Amino acid sequence: MLDVSSRALLVWTWILVGIHLVWMGVRYGLGFPIWGDEAFVAVNFYDRSLIDLIQPLEYGQIAPLFWLWLEKSCFDVFGASPWSLRLPAFLAGIASTLLMLRFCLRALPQPSALLGFAIFAASYYPLRHAVELKPYSVDLMFALLMLNLALDIIKHAPSKLPQPGRWTALMMVSLIGVWSSFPSLFVSGSLIVYFGCAGMFGKASDFRQRLSFILPSALWAVWIAISAIMMVRIFAGPHAESASWLTEMAMWTPTFPPIAEWWNLPQWLLQSHAGYMSAYPTGGRNYGSSATLLLIVIGVVAVFRSKRRGFLWLLLGPLVFTFIAAAMERYPYGGSVRVSIYMAPAFCLLAGHGLATIFCRASAKVQGGVHVFFCILLTGFAISGAVRDVQQPYKSISDQKSLEFAAWMEQSVGQDDVVVGFCNTERGYKPDFFRLGGSMARLRFHLTRDFNHPVPWGESKTALALARGGTMPGHYWLVAYTDDNDTDMPFPQQEFDTLLQQLNAERGHAEHFEFPLKNAERIDVYRYAPRE
Repeated sequence: MLDVSSRALLVWTWILVGIHLVWMGVRYGLGFPIWGDEAFVAVNFYDRSLIDLIQPLEYGQIAPLFWLWLEKSCFDVFGASPWSLRLPAFLAGIASTLLMLRFCLRALPQPSALLGFAIFAASYYPLRHAVELKPYSVDLMFALLMLNLALDIIKHAPSKLPQPGRWTALMMVSLIGVWSSFPSLFVSGSLIVYFGCAGMFGKASDFRQRLSFILPSALWAVWIAISAIMMVRIFAGPHAESASWLTEMAMWTPTFPPIAEWWNLPQWLLQSHAGYMSAYPTGGRNYGSSATLLLIVIGVVAVFRSKRRGFLWLLLGPLVFTFIAAAMERYPYGGSVRVSIYMAPAFCLLAGHGLATIFCRASAKVQGGVHVFFCILLTGFAISGAVRDVQQPYKSISDQKSLEFAAWMEQSVGQDDVVVGFCNTERGYKPDFFRLGGSMARLRFHLTRDFNHPVPWGESKTALALARGGTMPGHYWLVAYTDDNDTDMPFPQQEFDTLLQQLNAERGHAEHFEFPLKNAERIDVYRYAPRE
């Protein structure tokens, strides 16, 4: 029977479950405007079929094939609204919340399990990625599915032979994960090692019981290897080759271990784990998550002393495979929550265990009060997150203004009007959408979805040719977009001024509309009267 403090902690845990799901629902319902990183992927859905998505994506995006197909299906069936495009992540987020609670309760006893879940439920990043057009929420769901199934097998042993149904379910989730979640391979690899070692070196004395772990693990390893090789050759390999510049980005290079300068590895590991990688419930770069990392370390030491070293591998084993991939410059090691979100179950659970360990020698009354205090504190953090989202229902004000601009264009442009876009161009003949980055991708997405006129983007010759062509009974619109990213190809202001002079000479002066978005990002619209 639970004592008073345990019941209070359990009650607050369920309160956090409700608040977390409500917060997720509020953020989803608000329909934040699609922002740059989401638009990078979304612009590919307009003119590509399911088969076309196998080919490398625009903007060098690399995402799992099954996830792309799921997003494309939602796009085709429900349209290009933020609710339809974020539906897969939202459903995965709900599933992850419930799976996380189940995992915590089965992995460690109270209060560690409940505190670990409380940290997860109050965390901003898992919730944010559960309402975002990106595969990270699916990464978390697959990790939790496999961890829960693995615990089912572990809890069933060693007194009984593992049931074939549990192994089949775990292998099938793992195989689907290869095509749905890239980091699921790290989780699968660590579980294969765990069960293989359990069969060879575990406590089981019965030969049949050892084989019941060794044979499925070996079969699983072969299946995963074959599936992963096929996935890389057919899909991920060509995508990675077309986006080879990713490994040279300032965002990615610090996430690769300094193998050549091996003496810097300890500092690099500390900086990686104390940064965004451990940002639960929140944190940041430059050791901004040091407090959480300290709790994780205390939790690791406590589990190690309890002689559950195999359980530690179950939680932290994926980091070994991630490190190997990062050393090969195939996957980042930390750097952000999103690319390491599959480690959220382990980090949150260990942090909760560390928090419980700190006060384990205090009286039961003090422990209960401290645990409830932290749950109340985390509850306040979650509530404040939901309130903040209601007050600011967009990631950036420029996202909202871009959406409003597309709506204004739809209301203002007539059916017979001609619209031309002018922006930075590559080699003087086509727009360099890649180097214009997410802000331009977002604008393209909003205009394509909300504005029913085609907008050809080009340079002066294209703009002049369209201005002079045909009878043109409607207005002529020139849309000039200035990006706010650092670029080696700035907006060609002199060329644009010359274009305006030529258009004014031929068509008279235009009405000028200004749309400042944020910082240096802006849109200038020039409307010329119809030809007589």
